[in-house]
Amino acid sequence: MKKSVSVFSIVLLFCISCNTEQKKNKTTNLLTHTKLNVYATYFKIYKEEGFSVLVTYINKERTDSLVYVLYSNEKPQLSYNAYYIKAPLKSTAVLDAFFIGALNNLNCLGYIRAVDNSDYVYNPIIKKKCGENKVKQLSKSGVLDIEQTLVCKPDALFINPSGDTKKDFDSRLLKANIIPVVCADYYENSALARVEWVKALALFFNVEQRADSLFSSIEKNYLQLQSMTDTCINKPTVFTEIKTGDVWFVPGGKSTMAQLLKNAGANYIFKDNDKTASLSLNIEQVISKAVDADYWLNLHYSNTTSDVIKQDKRYGVFNAYKKGNLYNNNAIVDETGGNAYWESGLNHPDELLADLIKIFHPALLPNHTLKYYKQLK
Repeated sequence: MKKSVSVFSIVLLFCISCNTEQKKNKTTNLLTHTKLNVYATYFKIYKEEGFSVLVTYINKERTDSLVYVLYSNEKPQLSYNAYYIKAPLKSTAVLDAFFIGALNNLNCLGYIRAVDNSDYVYNPIIKKKCGENKVKQLSKSGVLDIEQTLVCKPDALFINPSGDTKKDFDSRLLKANIIPVVCADYYENSALARVEWVKALALFFNVEQRADSLFSSIEKNYLQLQSMTDTCINKPTVFTEIKTGDVWFVPGGKSTMAQLLKNAGANYIFKDNDKTASLSLNIEQVISKAVDADYWLNLHYSNTTSDVIKQDKRYGVFNAYKKGNLYNNNAIVDETGGNAYWESGLNHPDELLADLIKIFHPALLPNHTLKYYKQLK
C-alpha cells in the first residue's frame, strides 16, 4: 500500500483551482514551502493553515517519496494520496538509535513506547523503562515483530527505509492505524544535514520552534569549530573502520564521516572517492592505501590495542597502530552494548567535531576533553 508522489506532483495538484466543496474541507490551491532546509535533501516541509505536509525521500536517487499530512484539529481533505497523522502523537516506536537521540534533544522521550532492541539502547531513561517493560522491544531478532507492535499500538513507527516499501508498510499495521514514518536520514552526506532531520521529527510532536532553535545552536557551534581548522597547513592522514569477516567497509569520499574528518582538519585517505555509501574492500586494498596513515578511527568494539591485533596480526603493519594513534568511538558504552555515539553523538555533530579536532589538532582545543572517542591503549 504505497502512497508515493513527487514534490512536483504535490505543487501541481495544489495549483489546480479548488472547487467550493474542497474549500469547505480546507483544501488550498497553493502549498507554500515555508521551511527551507539549510543542508538536508531527503525531506521537505510544506506549511498550510491548520496542517503541515512532510515529504520524505526513501531511495538514494530521491525518485521515490512518501507524503505525511500532520494536523492538530480538523483533518484536511486533500486531493492526493498521503498518510494522515494527528499531532502531537500520543505514542511512538523508534527503530533506530538516531531517533532516540533526536527525541531526547526535543524533550520528547516520554512519547516512546517501543524500540527495536533494548540491548543497543544507551539512553538511561529509555533503558530503565525497557527493564521495567514500560518500553517494549519490537525487533530484537532484527525482524519487526508485527504482533508485538499491534499490542503496543504506537501512533507512528519511525524507521529507516528497508528498500522494500511493501515490507515497511505491512497491511496489518495500516489496518490498526499504525503509520510507518520512513526517514532516510543516513542518506545525507553531511553531519549537519543529518541532524537537521530534527525539524522533520518535531512536526509529529508540535515542537517546531524547539527544533529550529536546537538546530541553529548546533550549526553555529559546528561552523565555529570548523573555522578553526580552515587555516591548518598540516592535515594528518586518517582511515577508519575495521574488517568484518573478510570485508573492510570504509566510508565513501562523499559520506558524512568523510565530511566530518575534512572539517576536523584531517586528510581522509579515501577522500577522492565520489561515493556517499561505504566501499567494500579487502585488507590488502586498505593496507596499500593506509599503511602510512597517521591515525586509525572507529574500530568497532575494540577497547585496547590488544583487542585489535588479536583480530588480525596484519593490523600491526599500520603506522597508526605502531604509533598508538588508535581512537574508537565507544567511550560511552553500557554493559549491554548501548553506545551514546549513535544516539546523542550523531545528534550533536558539533561535539563529535570537537572530539576529532582534539585528536588531530590538540593545540586548537587545549581545554577540551574527549567525550565520544577514546584512545586505545
